[in-house]
Amino acid sequence: MVKGTANNTALNSDLTRKPAQTPIGWRDSPDSYGRVSRALHWLTATLVTLQFTVLLAWRGMGGNAITLFLASIGPHGSLGFLILIVTLARLGWWVNRKQRPPQPLGWDGRIARLVHITFYALLLLLPAFAILRQYGRGGALRFYGMELLPEAERDITWMIAPAKLLHGPLSWLLCGLVIGHITMALIHRFWLKDRVLARMVGARGR
Repeated sequence: MVKGTANNTALNSDLTRKPAQTPIGWRDSPDSYGRVSRALHWLTATLVTLQFTVLLAWRGMGGNAITLFLASIGPHGSLGFLILIVTLARLGWWVNRKQRPPQPLGWDGRIARLVHITFYALLLLLPAFAILRQYGRGGALRFYGMELLPEAERDITWMIAPAKLLHGPLSWLLCGLVIGHITMALIHRFWLKDRVLARMVGARGR
């Protein structure tokens, strides 16, 4: 009887024991995202946050010392170009996807996949539309003061139309998705108490 109790205690201890922590490598693993994925994720988050911060500051306060300072750090067009480049890099790193932590199999997993696909689509389309519009109307393309393409006399309607029609609505859709993404991450951390957020933030903790 004592031996059986001891065996049951050992079994329960094994089931409740926290998994051993493994060092974070450059590549992803089934337990957590690697350094490259984390760097690209948080760089994207920083650029998108700065983009909306500058935009909302200009809309709320107009041109003043604060908004001019923010705009000097993150010119709208330059940030958009950076977001496009980082998103392309993330898509290139997607070849590593088979080693990543698995998504849930239920409806929440399907919603998460749909949201991530929408994120990628918006992060590609929004800056691409803006670049097309700028080129189509003959405006100079600049990246932090460096002129990539000079001004020109042209008015190409089909290049201008997508951004004119969709850039604003899709930008606010992206903003809503970002807010929802942050909300769900906090729900996983503080309500569901699982390791979804920890996989991208750090190996330790729940």
